[in-house]
Amino acid sequence: MQRYNFTNPLFLLKIDIMIRRFFAVFALILFTRCDDGDIITVNLEFEGDLEFCDNNIDSFLIYDTREDPNETLSIIIPRGTNQDLPFVENTVPGAPLELPINGSTTRFIYRTYNRAIDNQELCEPITPSNLIVQEDYEASDGTIVINVTVDDDDGDGIPSDLEGRGEPDENGLYSNAQDWDGDGIPDYQDQDDDNDNVPTRFEIDTEDLDGDGDPTTNPLNTDANSNLNPDNSPNYLDIDDDGDGIPTAEEDEDGNMNPTNDVNTNTQGELVPHYLNELEAVPYPFPGLTTGNQFNRTIRASFAIINFNLEILSSEELDFGDLIYEITITEP
Repeated sequence: MQRYNFTNPLFLLKIDIMIRRFFAVFALILFTRCDDGDIITVNLEFEGDLEFCDNNIDSFLIYDTREDPNETLSIIIPRGTNQDLPFVENTVPGAPLELPINGSTTRFIYRTYNRAIDNQELCEPITPSNLIVQEDYEASDGTIVINVTVDDDDGDGIPSDLEGRGEPDENGLYSNAQDWDGDGIPDYQDQDDDNDNVPTRFEIDTEDLDGDGDPTTNPLNTDANSNLNPDNSPNYLDIDDDGDGIPTAEEDEDGNMNPTNDVNTNTQGELVPHYLNELEAVPYPFPGLTTGNQFNRTIRASFAIINFNLEILSSEELDFGDLIYEITITEP
């Protein structure tokens, strides 16, 4: 049986931790009497910000650590051939992945140590001589339940569920998702929702000025107060961002399909792109639409351990936490 040294985080990926979880689970703090009469108190209320190491070709180790007391909660799940990441695809909504704990390929382990675990110790093949495992308990049964979701499918800064994705059909597909520009790519997967050659991520409120975490509630709208053609369409859904009557894609002076780098002076004496300057109303030849995208997609894998027995305790359900990371997507 493969043995792991649960002693050193190896950050091979950019782990973007976004949530501190406060658990509501059954029997977080449980007590049991050991054979020698001692009472052991085990508190599984870890923060739930998970990390992983992948230095074993057959499996992934996914873990959470805590100090005072010095503990780890860890799971081991199988790793496929040439599989670099634990998960890259969204599971079918309503049908999470379930992995029965079997003590070999799929495991759930609780350990305590004599000291705090350094962030560079968990994945090393050799355990430091001064790091001692004091208690080691492994679940004999139970199931690991994994829900994989994509927070932002197209990496445009707007969460997918705020881009008119709607509800999945019986096949888990978003067949009624909004496609504002009618290009055949639903907005939640489209990096340029209005097909104006300015990517959506450059046309939204990235500063979250209203503090609600939703870039669609106070989006950029350059021509809201235009003297020519004011409208209520946010820039990321507006083919004429400055309201001067010239489509944004045709305010591309150098014809490189990038309107953001063609600038002139506005009424305040500032250099701004033509497509955001209603004083600059010169139509240039339509250069065509951009093709090919590369962006980062945020993956969230949420774990729960159900109906497990760790010898010193058992529980119907434990919210183990979230593993969050980014993958780079290249589309033609």
